[in-house]
Amino acid sequence: MKLQSIILIVLIFSTVVLMGCDVEGNSFFQSTQVSPVLSVNVPDTMVIGESYSLEVTYQKDSDCHIFSNFEVQPQGDSLVFVRAITLFTQASNCSQDALAELKGLEFDNTFETNFIFKFLKDVDNEGDPVYIDKEVIVIE
Repeated sequence: MKLQSIILIVLIFSTVVLMGCDVEGNSFFQSTQVSPVLSVNVPDTMVIGESYSLEVTYQKDSDCHIFSNFEVQPQGDSLVFVRAITLFTQASNCSQDALAELKGLEFDNTFETNFIFKFLKDVDNEGDPVYIDKEVIVIE
């Protein structure tokens, strides 16, 4: 009986170890990153309380990056900062070719005065952000 218990424990332990070593389809590493916005299509005018679909083209660094979301952060009563967020999953067969991808961004205008969208495009040599600015005139 004691020998059977030891064999059973060894078999269970071996099964757990072998299942943990199966790397097919498992992700080794996942992270989010801010991806550069390449271009945007934003209306020149917006009405208070209306919804708009903005077209945003961003860059994926590889085909192992997938779109996650847009971070939209209003600041004060005249600025809206927008960043494209991608999820990177490490895989051995990633194509390292940068890809441009178009995504829609739904925006509800709550601004009562003119404002500026600031889409994060890059970071300059000094570490300062570079934006694509789009001024919007608010009408009633």
